[in-house]
Amino acid sequence: MRTPALVVAGDQDVGRHLTTRGADWYADPYFLSPGPKCLLTSFWGKHGLGGIAGYDAVETTDESPERVEAVGRLTWAYLRSVLYPDDPSWSTARTALEAMDHPPGRAECK
Repeated sequence: MRTPALVVAGDQDVGRHLTTRGADWYADPYFLSPGPKCLLTSFWGKHGLGGIAGYDAVETTDESPERVEAVGRLTWAYLRSVLYPDDPSWSTARTALEAMDHPPGRAECK
């Protein structure tokens, strides 16, 4: 995977249905892929990242409208900046995230 990508992972995603390695396994595309990548780690996020289960799905093990909103807002900012390289949305969102007293997550890029 050499194209730019945003990898989003919950730091509490420890469901045994996909891996026995633990939550860090979901960040492998960021750490193991070449090219420009960013990793958004959702603090206390499980597999549903706050309730994102799919279109018309009602099940979740991780209901948090605040987490869903944060993931959505940060994903939007990343996509906006990748699609429009002069748009500062991603850097602005990362700066705002880092400045929060209790951030909903952490973003890093390589």
